[in-house]
Parts: sequence; C-alpha cells; structure tokens
Amino acid sequence: MTKRTMVLLGFLALAVASRFLILLNPSWANFSPVSSMALFAGAYALNQRQAILWSILPIWISNLILNNVVYPQYFDGFSFGIDFVHLSIFAGIAFIGSRISNIGSFVGANVISVIGFFILSNLAVWAGDAIGYGFKVGNAVVYAKDFSGLMTCYAAALPFLKNAIISQFLFSTVLFGGFELVKNKVPALQR
Repeated sequence: MTKRTMVLLGFLALAVASRFLILLNPSWANFSPVSSMALFAGAYALNQRQAILWSILPIWISNLILNNVVYPQYFDGFSFGIDFVHLSIFAGIAFIGSRISNIGSFVGANVISVIGFFILSNLAVWAGDAIGYGFKVGNAVVYAKDFSGLMTCYAAALPFLKNAIISQFLFSTVLFGGFELVKNKVPALQR
C-alpha cells in the first residue's frame, strides 16, 4: 500500500469516526460526513472501482455499528447497514467527485451532492415505506402514495437539510483542504 493510499484512507477513517459525533447532541441529526466522504473518494482514488469502494465501505461499516448497536430500536432484526438506494447514491456522488478540478467544481459538486442526496433518499423513503423501507410509526404507513404524500415526506425532511448542508461543506472543506495541505508538504502524496 502506498503512502498516498494510507493517508487517504486515514482521512476517510477520521471522517467515519466523526459520524459518531451525532451521539453527543441529538440536534445534530444529519450532521454527517458521508456525502463528503464519497466526493473525496471520487476525487482522489486511482480509479472508479476504488472510488466506489472507498465511498461505500466506510459508510457501510459505520452503519453496521450505528444501526445494530446505537439505534437497533429502528430496525426489525439485524440491519445489514446499507441498501441499494444509498449504495447507488454514494456511487453517484463518488462519480461526481471524480469530476472535481477546481474550486468552482468543488462548490458545485457539494451542492449537487447534498441536494441530490436529499431528493433521492427522501423519494426512496416515500416510495419505499409501502414495502417496509421507510419510516413507520407502529404498523402505520406515514406517507400517502400520491403527490401530497411525497410533498409531506419532503416537508418532514426539511429540518434535517440545514445540518446536511452545513456538514457537507464543513467535512468537504476539511477533507479536501486537509489532504491538499498535507500533499503540498509531502511530495510522495502527489499522484
């Protein structure tokens, strides 16, 4: 394993550890590095396969812990940590990250990532709660399967969007900026 790979994986490991910050304060819901990790992996991995693996594996491992140890009351039995919808979203975000070439594309990629995640993940909650994917209260399905139900789902998610936007830009700035600073000091980290 190259020094560059070890440093990149170290940055991702620190980001994974930060996912547990939410445990300190429940008002930090959706304050998470996951989309930033996927962008970072996409931008710095050697190839698309590695980018997708680096974006999904840390999220999957931390989800296994969060879903089965910290929040088991929200799952029926063992949670495998990630579903196809989120796998696809993070793979897409890693692809977007591979296109980052300057500060403008960095900002654009972050905006697209956070808004895209919000739209797609909440669409999946709305569409999926009829088949057991979405949020439920007891055995009742929360969202009607019509446009009004979809808008209700998005409205219910809006309070979480603020933390998602703040964390997206904070974690991306720390990951990208931190690695660029280290890379400028250590020539072996250059591609």
